[in-house]
Amino acid sequence: MKEGQKQLELLQHSLELNQMMIEDWQNNFVFTGEWWTLLVLSIVPWILWWKILDKKRILEILLFGLFVIIITSSLDVLGWNYSMWYYPNTLLALCTPLLPINFSLFPFFYMLIFQYFSKWKAFLVAAIILSAFFSFILEPLSEWINFYKELKWKHIYSFPIYILIGISIKLLVEKIIGVHKKFT
Repeated sequence: MKEGQKQLELLQHSLELNQMMIEDWQNNFVFTGEWWTLLVLSIVPWILWWKILDKKRILEILLFGLFVIIITSSLDVLGWNYSMWYYPNTLLALCTPLLPINFSLFPFFYMLIFQYFSKWKAFLVAAIILSAFFSFILEPLSEWINFYKELKWKHIYSFPIYILIGISIKLLVEKIIGVHKKFT
């Protein structure tokens, strides 16, 4: 009985916190310049991607991008839940991950290097450069404009993770393509 009461109490606190967050978002962030920036960052990369996409390879490039979204969003939620970082301002009121980054910028840039650097050596160099850009330019810029705040995290920790994301997804997509070719 006590456990059930505790769960109900926690749920009530969670609902109250959610309501406070929604009100704060509505009163202090939505339709501000920062909010419009996040909205543009959510849409424009996909428009650019479509214009420069090698349409002959659309399925493999899109598969690569979808894996990027899955992995970066999962890692983002994990880090957010363990209070490694937080997002003072988000596109949507109760959304933990920074949607424009995980669902737009990360896949856009990773798909670009996947499309243009098909050879492993060139891909690795591009992945290292991209990881440095994400870790040492994009993350600090996101902090500076108040989209992201580190708590128990440092930008340097992200650097090898971004490299591993690119490498592991390229390996996975190439394996899937190999299996597909074998059976078609």
